[in-house]
Amino acid sequence: MGDPLTSERRLNLAQAFNPLGSITGALLGTVFIFSGVELRPNQIADLQAQHQYQAYLRSETLRVIHPYLVVAAVVLLWAILVARTRFPKVGDEQHDAPVPDTATGRLLRTHFITAVIAQFLYVGAQVGTWSYFIQYAQQYTSVPERVAGYLLTGTLAAFAVGRFFSAWLMHRVRPHRLMGVYAIANTALALIAVLHPGWAGMWCLFITSFFMSLMFPTIFALGLKDLGAETKIGGSMLVMAIIGGAILTPAMGKVSQLDGGVALAYTIPVAAYALIALYSFFTSQPRPLPA
Repeated sequence: MGDPLTSERRLNLAQAFNPLGSITGALLGTVFIFSGVELRPNQIADLQAQHQYQAYLRSETLRVIHPYLVVAAVVLLWAILVARTRFPKVGDEQHDAPVPDTATGRLLRTHFITAVIAQFLYVGAQVGTWSYFIQYAQQYTSVPERVAGYLLTGTLAAFAVGRFFSAWLMHRVRPHRLMGVYAIANTALALIAVLHPGWAGMWCLFITSFFMSLMFPTIFALGLKDLGAETKIGGSMLVMAIIGGAILTPAMGKVSQLDGGVALAYTIPVAAYALIALYSFFTSQPRPLPA
């Protein structure tokens, strides 16, 4: 939809509204799921002696039921709306002309394959960073869980600001170069969080949301360049790359069980951002198809 030369900017602007849902979700989760009750070891021992500890754990767990029922209802309503919406055709679908032979094999182009890998790494880094943020803040700054939850809400707000700012900045800086600079910044910030756990590390992780903000839509738009008739299946593969969040996040959990704790687990996002920087500068631009 629109000029392919500005697709990254348009998609970043469109996706700038996504964090509004993330912010709302994190804030509602903090208010309605976190009870604010954090037991000290002696209190846990007393409840265990009175055979009441399991009842306490159950009551804490059941707090997720009502928020998740609301989420399910919203998703169902949205599914109905999507099912009833007619979407415009894409690219070559708008014409009855035969697809040229050069379209065959476009999905094997370097810029697309590396975009799928970069998307896998980005989503894994994003989900992992946010999933362990509260635990990192509690472990290294000793803030209560609700305060940590509000800090998570704040970093999601930084993510939203980054989306709008990046969409504006792309008028002046080429998208792949801007993403490369952002990836380098996040590599450094996450590395500080690993090497200096505490308030400094926590605020560095807080800021990473700003710099990760442009990555999903920019990788997506760059990966779809020059795919022609294979744009839809290419887009599907880029979306399926979000499985990185289901692989790198539990990998961070395994690493966090080592002596280095949660801080050491953030070496995985460090590596992911470094590889995304390499993708941005060296393989994100499509090369001409052979004649």
